[in-house]
Amino acid sequence: MILADVEALVKSGQREGTVIDYKSDVSEQDNWPQTVAAFANSFGGLIVFGVEGKNDQPRRVTGFGPKGVEIKTRLTSMVIDRIQPRPDFSVRVVTLDSDTTKEIALLRVAEGRNPPYMHSKDQQHRVYTRIGAQKAEADYLQLSSLFEKRQKLASQAGASSAQRFGERSQFIVSRTDSSNEASPRVFQFLAIPRNEPVLLLLGGETERRFTQCISDIRGPSGGTPLRSRDETVFRVSESGYQEQRFGLLASGTTGFISYPGIQTERGLMFVPEHFCKYLLDFLCIASLFYQRSARFYGALQLYVTMSIAGGADIFDGPPGQQRLGGAYLFDPPLNHIFRDVRTEIEVSMHPLLTSRMHEYLKAVLTAIARPHGSVLSAGFNDSMKEEVDRAIARLLSARGH
Repeated sequence: MILADVEALVKSGQREGTVIDYKSDVSEQDNWPQTVAAFANSFGGLIVFGVEGKNDQPRRVTGFGPKGVEIKTRLTSMVIDRIQPRPDFSVRVVTLDSDTTKEIALLRVAEGRNPPYMHSKDQQHRVYTRIGAQKAEADYLQLSSLFEKRQKLASQAGASSAQRFGERSQFIVSRTDSSNEASPRVFQFLAIPRNEPVLLLLGGETERRFTQCISDIRGPSGGTPLRSRDETVFRVSESGYQEQRFGLLASGTTGFISYPGIQTERGLMFVPEHFCKYLLDFLCIASLFYQRSARFYGALQLYVTMSIAGGADIFDGPPGQQRLGGAYLFDPPLNHIFRDVRTEIEVSMHPLLTSRMHEYLKAVLTAIARPHGSVLSAGFNDSMKEEVDRAIARLLSARGH
C-alpha cells in the first residue's frame, strides 16, 4: 500500500470497519495496540496512522511530525511488548508529498494462527476481538471459540509435520532406556520455507555442508547419517540420557527433535534452560545452512511442537541456577508441564539479530506458558540474555569461518 492508496481510501470515504482503522497520530492514549490484538484475533486488518476522521469516516490525510524515535521502530516495539503471543504484522512509513516533514504509517496485521492474542499493560491482561468498527473485550464464548480455532490450526500444523516426519521417517527418537521403541515424549523444531520447496540435492556435498553447520554451532556431531530418498538425519547425543536428531529434507526444511527432559529420581524433568539453548542453537544452524547453501534467503515458518505424555515437572537446577528455572521465567511459576504445545511463527534468518532471537524465544516460551495459565516473567529478558548473547557469538564466529 502506498500514499496514493491511502488518499484514495480517504477520498472514497472508506469507513472504519472489520479490517480497517484510522488514527490521527501515533499516541498511546488511543490504545491502538488493543486494536492490533483485536485484528489478530479476528480477520486481520490495517491501521492507518496520520488520518483525521469523524464518526468512523476519514476526512483528510494530515500526517504527523517526528517524535524523536523512528516511527517504525516505535510501532514495532510497542506491538512486541504489548501483544502475546507475537502476531504476524508489518509496518511501513511513507512521507507525504505535500509536506516532506510529515509521515503516515501503515500497520498491517495478519489473522492470527495462535489465538487468543492478549493485550498486556500495567498488570492488566485483556483479549479483544473486532466487531464492526469497534474492538470489544472477548466474552467466555468468544474465548472458547478462539481456543478452538487455535487447536484446529495446531492440528493442521501437526498434520503438516506428520507428512514430513511420519512413521517411516528416520526422524524419531527412542525411549531413554535405549530400546528401539519410539518415544511418545518429544519436542521438535521445524524451519519450513514459506515459498515453494527449495528442492535441495541431498548429495554428499549438501550433507557435508549441513554437518559442518552443526559442528560449528554444537561441536563435532559424530555418527553416520541416516538417509532416505527425501531426507538425511544426523544423530547427535550429548549424553546417554538424551537422544537428539537433526534433519534435512529435499524440500529445504530443517529440523531438530529430542527427548523433552532428563530422568531423575523424581521422574521426568523438563529443563527450560536446555529447551531454550536447543532452540537458539537450531536457529543458528538453520541460518548458517541457508546462508551457505546459497539457495534460500527468504522467510521461514518455525513450527514448535512439544508432547510430554504424562507430563513432567519443571527442573529449576541446583542452588545458584534458580534464575534459569521456571520460578523466574514464568509468572506465576510453573511447577509442571502437562499439556501438549504447538505453535507456529514466521522467522527471518538473514540477518539473525539479537533482538530477533529474543522475539522468537519469547514467542515460543509464551506458547508453553499460556496453556498452563501463566505468562513470561518481568525478568525474562535478563534471565535469557546470556544464552542469547552466547548464541549470537557462536553464529558470528561460524560465519567468520
